[in-house]
This record gives sequence, C-alpha cells and structure tokens, in this order.
Amino acid sequence: MDQSYPKYSMSKPQRQLMSAWDKQYPVNVQECQRAKKIAAIQLNDNEIVKTRCQQANIW
Repeated sequence: MDQSYPKYSMSKPQRQLMSAWDKQYPVNVQECQRAKKIAAIQLNDNEIVKTRCQQANIW
C-alpha cells in the first residue's frame, strides 16, 4: 500500500505490524501464481509479493 499510494503514510506501529505479518506469513505457491495472473491483467506487478516470490524461488 505504501508504494502504491505514496500520498498516504503508515504510522510506525502500522509499519511494524506489516513487517511482522511479512515475516510470520511467507508467500506460498498459490499467492505467487495469483499475483502473476493479476499482473498479467493489470499490466503491473505487486513488487512486494514479486520480490518475496523471487526470494523463495517461486516466481
């Protein structure tokens, strides 16, 4: 959200929560496949998900 909507900013606690979720719930194959399908339709990637998928060798 932060990258897509720079006009809005998250508070420090919100940022910490997102970071904790990111660590607690890593991407899975289904999430990466879904992100690829959405990117093909919208013609843009969710860079956070794409990066996590690439790091997990799923992309």
